[in-house]
Amino acid sequence: MDSLSQIVLGASVQGALLGNYQGRKAYLYGAMLGTLPDLDVLIRYGDPISNMTYHRGFSHSLIVLTAVGLIGSWLITRYHQWRDMPLSYSGKRLAASMTLALTTHPILDSFTVYGTQLLWPLQESLALTPFSIASVFIIDPLYTLPLLIAMIIGLIKGRKLAVFNKGWLANCQRFAVWMLIVSSSYLLLSLGLKYYAQDKAKQTLAAANINNITRIKTMPMLPTILMFRSVAEDEQNRLIEIRGSVLDSRLPEYRYLTQYDNSQNLQANLPASSQHYANRLDWFSGDWTGYRTQMPIDKAEEQSTQLVVDDLRMMAGDTAFFSFVLASKDKQDAKWKAMMPIDAPIVSDKNGPEVSRLELVKQGLIRVFDESVVDEDGWLLVDEK
Repeated sequence: MDSLSQIVLGASVQGALLGNYQGRKAYLYGAMLGTLPDLDVLIRYGDPISNMTYHRGFSHSLIVLTAVGLIGSWLITRYHQWRDMPLSYSGKRLAASMTLALTTHPILDSFTVYGTQLLWPLQESLALTPFSIASVFIIDPLYTLPLLIAMIIGLIKGRKLAVFNKGWLANCQRFAVWMLIVSSSYLLLSLGLKYYAQDKAKQTLAAANINNITRIKTMPMLPTILMFRSVAEDEQNRLIEIRGSVLDSRLPEYRYLTQYDNSQNLQANLPASSQHYANRLDWFSGDWTGYRTQMPIDKAEEQSTQLVVDDLRMMAGDTAFFSFVLASKDKQDAKWKAMMPIDAPIVSDKNGPEVSRLELVKQGLIRVFDESVVDEDGWLLVDEK
C-alpha cells in the first residue's frame, strides 16, 4: 500500500495497544515503525527489474520483522531497567505492540496485487510466488481514512478523547481499536467483492463461448473496490482481459490482448543473458507477463526494434505500470541482442497522442458508476440470452 496507509496503520496499532500508556508518543512511534519496512526502496540493485522484484523482500518478511520487534522490545526493556526507569506497562505488551506495528505492514501489502515475500528467505527456495491477494488497489482512500482519523485524534488528544464519559469514544486507545476494526472489515469486504467480480468475469467468458481457459487472475482496477479487471489465458496462450464494476447490471466487457499473441515465441527467443531477468519477473508476477515488440521513440534508433516484457497485473488501458526492454535488434539482424533491462518508454500504437495514466484513471472512475461507458479499444459486450 501507499506510504500514508502504512503510517496510519502502524500509528493506529501502536495507539490501540499503548495509547493509554504513551499518549501521543504511541502514535508517533507506531507511524515510524509502520513505514520502516518500505525503507528498502533506498537500496538500488542496478536495474529496474531487480529494483522491482527485490522490493518487499527481506524488509517485508514476517520472520525478519517478528525478530526485529521482539529483539527491539527486549533491548528497550533492558535499557529502562539499566537506567532504573521502569516502564508503566509490561514488556510483553511492548513486544506485541512493536511486532504488530511492523508485521501488519507486509500483511496489508499482501492484499495488493504487487507481490510481498512474507516468508523471505524461504520464499524462493520453496518456489513460492510472492503473496498477492489482489483485493485492494495500492492506493485506497476508503481504507486509509478511518486510520488517518484515529492517528490525528491520537496525536491531538493523547489519551482522553472525552467525546462521551463512557463507551467506545471515551478514550483514544479504544477509538483506535474501533477504527482498526472498520478498516479490517473493509479488507474483508474487498475479498468478497473480488471473488464476486471474478465469478462475473467467468460468466462473461462462458457467455462469449470462451471455454478453454487455463487460468484467470482478478485484481482491483482503480483506487476503489468497486472496479475490477481480470486477465485470463486460454489453451492457445491467448490473453483475454475482462473488466467491470460490481455495480453493473450486465456482465463485464472483454477484449483480446492481441499485442501479446506472439508472446510465447518472443520469450523463447530471448538471448541467454536476458533469461535471468525474464525468469525473475515471471516468478515475481506468478507468470503473469506478456512479451511484445515496439519501435523505440528515439528517431536515431528508428531502424531498430525493442523486445518488451509487461507485468500484466498492473495496467491502465494498454499501458503496463511496470514495463521493461530486455533486448533489441536492427532490421538486418536475425537474432535479438541482449541489453541491461531499462524501463520501457510509452509508445502509442494508435493515431494521436498517448493518453496519460491520470486520464485513464479518470475514465475508469466514470466507468465505475456508468456501465454504458464502453470505449472502442477492442472491448466487446456479450449477449446474456
